[in-house]
Parts: sequence; structure tokens; C-alpha cells
Amino acid sequence: MGNDDSTAAELLPFDTPPEFYIPATSSLQERRPRTLKHGNSFALFDHYGDCIAGERSPEGVFHNDTRHLSTLELLINGRRPLLLSSTVEDDNAVLTSDLTNPDFYVGDRLDMPRDTIHLFRAKFLWMGACYERVALRNFDDRPRNLEITIRFKADFADLFEVRGQRRPKRGRMLPAVVSPDRVVLGYVGLDDLKRTTSIHFDPSPCQIDETTATFRLELAPKDRKVLLMIMSFGDEPPKR
Repeated sequence: MGNDDSTAAELLPFDTPPEFYIPATSSLQERRPRTLKHGNSFALFDHYGDCIAGERSPEGVFHNDTRHLSTLELLINGRRPLLLSSTVEDDNAVLTSDLTNPDFYVGDRLDMPRDTIHLFRAKFLWMGACYERVALRNFDDRPRNLEITIRFKADFADLFEVRGQRRPKRGRMLPAVVSPDRVVLGYVGLDDLKRTTSIHFDPSPCQIDETTATFRLELAPKDRKVLLMIMSFGDEPPKR
């Protein structure tokens, strides 16, 4: 899936910000969709490995022509990371994204310069599921406390709706089922087919609800930690 230490030499933080230091708050990479495919599933992500579906946005993870995940977004300390690089293998099997933290300030003081924390995301589709591994490494010479937030949502829109068709009537969303390490989102369509998206986290988040999972991590100097997610998609026929 790639080597999350590959850009280590480029990720060392500044010892002292220069006099005319320009704060880094966003990446300049062009936004283009990244496509993964396996069997009856395909996904459209941005370079960060996120999908943030808006009005007529095609982004998301689709299974059997239904968007089972319309939002998947990773934040570090409440902010989007900076993009270093992003690649998809030639066979559209694996997406990898190298990311780093933006500048974090406490008042007017630069508390955490960009390139202090390296994030390496790798994801692939397999047999009706999307698997993701997030590796984080602290390149600072002191411990760092981080909050990693994963936002998610499923609208269960079909391909025609995603392309802009307005339906006079839709099915019904089911209440989310939340447990310490998992969220199950559900929808019953007009065809009475029950569609589900199950999102499993390892390790378990510190906080979890129907839209958000939050991890609080302490990374010692040069320390590394890994978060895993499995997003599986199902269709259940109506019970007779």
C-alpha cells in the first residue's frame, strides 16, 4: 500500500519560524476525482481520500448502483490536513494519500508548524466493502496530542439521483445503530430492499455517534499509530 515513512526527510518541522513565515492553511493541489473499482462497487474520492458529496456531486462509495457512503472526511484537530501527494494504482485498486498537518496556532503563537505530523491514508475496495488504513507519525522532538475526526454520511441515492434526477418520492432512512466501535446506517427503498452501510473502527473511537467518530491520540517523539476502518455495504431483500 506504500511506505508512510517515504517522505520522512521532507517532513521535519521548522525549529524556528522565519521572520516572514507564511501560515499554511490549505493545499494548492488541483482537485480531481480518484476512482476505485471492484466487482459491483466503485468509489470516487478527492486527492485527500475524502468524499464530500454536495449538490450534483458524484463523489461517494457506490454498491449495486446505490451510493452507500456520500460523505467520508478526515480532520486533524478540527482542520483538514495539507495534501502532499496522491496516487491510484494503474488497475484502480488502491488509493494512497500522503498528508500533513496545517499550521496550528494558540493565539498569535505558532504551536504546531506544518509538517510536524505525517498522515498516510491507503484504501481499497474488496467484495462489497471499502478498507482504509490511516498511519500517523510524529516527527517532532516532543510529544503531541492529536484529535482525529472521521465524519461520515450515507444518502443511499441511486445513480439517477446522483446525476441530478429529482424523484417525487423516496424510501425511508432507518435510525442509525451505534455501538462503541461501529455505526450501521440503513435505508429501505421503494422496492422494499433494505440497504445498509456498516462502518467499523479499530481501535474504538473515544466518541462516536451517527455521523462522527473521534480519536484522541498521544504520539511520543517519532512515534507512530495506526487507525483502521472497514466500511461494508449490504442489500437485504424484503421479508415475506
